[in-house]
Amino acid sequence: MSVTSSVSSRTAASRRRTPLGLPWPDRAPWEALGPEFIRRWGRPRGKRMPEHLSVYGQTGSGKSYFEQWVLRERARARGSHIVILATKPADKTLTDMQWPIIEDWPPGYGKKQVIYWAKQPGRPGDPNGLRQQRQSVMRLLDELWVPDSNWILACDELAYLVEDLRLRTIVTRYYREGRALGLTMVATTQRPAGVVRQMHSEAGWKVVFAPEDEEDTDRMAQVLGNRRHYREVLPTLDRTKYEFLIVRKLTGEAYISSIPAPRPAAGKQK
Repeated sequence: MSVTSSVSSRTAASRRRTPLGLPWPDRAPWEALGPEFIRRWGRPRGKRMPEHLSVYGQTGSGKSYFEQWVLRERARARGSHIVILATKPADKTLTDMQWPIIEDWPPGYGKKQVIYWAKQPGRPGDPNGLRQQRQSVMRLLDELWVPDSNWILACDELAYLVEDLRLRTIVTRYYREGRALGLTMVATTQRPAGVVRQMHSEAGWKVVFAPEDEEDTDRMAQVLGNRRHYREVLPTLDRTKYEFLIVRKLTGEAYISSIPAPRPAAGKQK
């Protein structure tokens, strides 16, 4: 992922470095970085191959907006088959995408990007409701698990699937073996704890928004692969600008960026 034409032309010797002597990630405008990410995501070494994407950030950090941005752009650029697995009772950010919402699989003819909504019936935490929701999610996961599946499966707050719905085993299998079936995992979580280890180890791309505190900083830095290095970088992310750090596993490239907020439609209040 190279955006040298958009980033400062400082020499390597003059660049700011962390205590380990590693170069500080450049800040790059997403207008330049985003299209390059979409071009390279899922094409390591220039060949088509699923690459999992993991996104970390607290509520309100911007991670859901980032997830939806990359999914929309991936669909626009390549016409990829994408299913967003929704489990919340309601989610305006998802309905605003205006993708078809379905509750059964497979989707109808010609529906290449859909939202599969597995709602929990009854009261929150009700065992019967959780069991029905789990069964609904399992139906989707079972249907996707076929040769040449070639779907992107996006999961908002993976910890809910792993802990509340007790799907640790199948989620782990998706990360370990899903790429052989053409499956790409896109998952978000507030904290690295409470999910499967493979969300960290198998992801080809990782995006981290500003950590909540020192403990979160330490955990996220460890997930990125070099705790001492990224412990210095992560606290500099500007929460008010929804800044994030994006790291590519294959090359070790890292940039700090942010996605500009969408402009309000003409005639609407801000």
